[in-house]
Amino acid sequence: MPDTISETDSVVNADVIDTAANVADSFIGYFHQLFANWTLTTLIIQLVAVFAAILLGYWGSRPLNEKAKLLLPANDAEGIVALFRRFVVAFIHNVSFSLISGITLAFITYVLVVSPFVVTREMMLFCRLAYTVFFAYAGLLLLVSFLRGILGSHIVTPTVQRYVTIFFWTLVALQILGFLPEVVKWMQSMTIPLGKDVTVWTCFVAIITILVTVGVANWCAGMLDAVIQGSKTISDNLKLAISRVVRIFLMVFAVIVGLSSVGIDVTVLSVFGGAIGVGIGFGLQKIASNYVSGFIILLDRSVKIGDLVEVSGFRGRVTQINTRYTVVRNADGIENLVPNETFVTSSVRNHSYTDTACVNYMEISVGYGANIERALEIMLEEGMKERPRIVKGRRGWAYLDNFGDSGINLKLGFWVEDPVNGVASLKTAICTAIYRRFQEEGIEVPFPQLDLNLRNVDAKVVPVKMMS
Repeated sequence: MPDTISETDSVVNADVIDTAANVADSFIGYFHQLFANWTLTTLIIQLVAVFAAILLGYWGSRPLNEKAKLLLPANDAEGIVALFRRFVVAFIHNVSFSLISGITLAFITYVLVVSPFVVTREMMLFCRLAYTVFFAYAGLLLLVSFLRGILGSHIVTPTVQRYVTIFFWTLVALQILGFLPEVVKWMQSMTIPLGKDVTVWTCFVAIITILVTVGVANWCAGMLDAVIQGSKTISDNLKLAISRVVRIFLMVFAVIVGLSSVGIDVTVLSVFGGAIGVGIGFGLQKIASNYVSGFIILLDRSVKIGDLVEVSGFRGRVTQINTRYTVVRNADGIENLVPNETFVTSSVRNHSYTDTACVNYMEISVGYGANIERALEIMLEEGMKERPRIVKGRRGWAYLDNFGDSGINLKLGFWVEDPVNGVASLKTAICTAIYRRFQEEGIEVPFPQLDLNLRNVDAKVVPVKMMS
C-alpha cells in the first residue's frame, strides 16, 4: 500500500511539473513572438490602424444606435414582440461600437497583410491582439445582456456582473497567452471521488450547463408569463396559477436536461424525491399544506387580488397571493401575512366575492321630541343622493334601531361601489350633510345628560354660618 501511494504521488508531481513547464514555455514563446518581428514602422502602422478603427467604431455606432431607438416599443407595451424589440435595441446599443471597431481593424489587418507592402501576419500581432479584445468585449456585453435577460436584474446585480467580467477576461487572457488549453487539460485529468469518471472539468461543464438551461427556462417562463398576463379571457387568479405551474415545470425540466447533457444519471434523483416526500410527510406538513392551499385559492377563485376580506379578525384588501401566504393590507397600510391554509380551512368573510359593491351603515341619534319620520326621510335622501362612489340604482334604507338613554338611535344603510378603498371620507360627507339639514329643520341631535329630581326631603336643613 505505501508503495502504491508513493507511485501515485510521483505521477501527480510529474504531471504538475510538466504542466508548469508547458505553461512557462508558452509564456516565453508568446512574448518572444510578440517582440521578435516588431519594428518601429510596423508599430506605428498598427497604432494608426487601431486608432482609425476606434474612430470608425465611434462614428459608425452613433447613427446605428439612433436608428435602433426607433424600434423601441411604448413604455407600457407588453408581450413577446415588445420584449424581443427591447432586447434587440439593448444588444445593438451595447455591442455596436466594439463590433464595428473589431471588424474594421480585422479588415485593415487583412488588407495590410495581403498588400504589396512587406508586412507579414506575425508583424501584425498587436493588431490581431487588439481586434481580439474588441470582439471579446462585444462577447462580454452580449453575455451580460443574455444573463440579465434570462435571469433578471434582481439576480444579475452589479456585484455578479463584476465577478462575471473578471472570470471572462481571465479566460480571454489565458486564451491569448496560450494557457487555456493547458488549464483545460489539467481540469480533465483531475478526478473527483464522486463517482465514475467524474473530473473537475465534468463538474465545471455540468454547473455551466445547468445555469444556462435554468436561465433559458426562466427566460421562457417570463415570456410565457407576459403572454398569459396579456390575455383578456383568463381571470387573474388563473393567470397566476398557470404562470407558477409553467415556471416550476420548466425549471425542473431544465435541471434534468442539464444533468443529462453532461452524462449524469438522473434516476438517482428518485432517492432525493423519496427523501423529500418523507420530509413533507413528517416535518413539512404545514408548509406543504400552505403551498397546496395557494394553488387551490388561485384555481377556485374564492379569494382574488383586490378583494376586501376579513380573516382572523383582520380586515383589508388582498394585494398578493403567493405560494405560501397571502398579503392582506388594511386602510392604515398595515399588511397581514395570512397562511394560505387559513383561507381554505377557516371561515373567511369576503366582501367582494360576487360583487364589489357593499352596504355600509352609519348611526345618528335624535331627541325624543323630534319628528322621527322627517328625520328618516332626510337620512334616506342624503344616503341616496348622487355622490362619487355611491352605487346608482340601488336603494338604501333608513330605520329606527333602538331607544337610547339620551335619544332615539336611527340607522342608515347605503351602497358603496368600492368599499375596498375606504369609506371614512364618504361617511364624513353624508354625516355632515345630515347634521346640517337637521339643524335647518330644528331636529335635535342629543348628547348624554342627567336630570336630578328631588321630591321629598326629610332631613333638617342646617344653615351654614359664614366666618367673618
